Amino acid sequence: MRKFFMFSIGLSALALSACAPNQQYQSMTSDYDLKMQEAKRKDAEFAEKVRNINLETADVGIEPKKYKPLVENAIKDLLKDPDSAKFSDFTQPRKEVMVQNSQFVYGYSTCVFVNAKNSYGGYVGKQLYWVFIRNNEVLRVTNTNGEFGQIIFVGRPINCS
Repeated sequence: MRKFFMFSIGLSALALSACAPNQQYQSMTSDYDLKMQEAKRKDAEFAEKVRNINLETADVGIEPKKYKPLVENAIKDLLKDPDSAKFSDFTQPRKEVMVQNSQFVYGYSTCVFVNAKNSYGGYVGKQLYWVFIRNNEVLRVTNTNGEFGQIIFVGRPINCS
């Protein structure tokens, strides 16, 4: 009987605590809601900036003339066997924009197919790389086969045509 009585008291206390409002939970929910509102506001501001991108009037820096060796060297730095790299079908540099440190950076981009050996010594097949250049300096190299490889940033897909 005593065990039943103790069990009943424990169960009642548990039930009552479950019904009582939890201040910490409400505070966490409120903080979460505020953070979500702030994130949505920032996303909307960013989306508006993306809509207003004008590559014709932007300062894109110096147009790269001898960009192929620059691009090849930047890509080779990322490969397991850089000496095996075979480059083909470079696109002409075109005006482009990317995001770095939450700021738009304007410059030029080009695409190229690369076939190189993997760590097992076999060629992996042609893979398309996107390269961003500003003032004859490579700022970003992206293998378009990788995760998120088809976008420069949210709302801006890679264009290799």
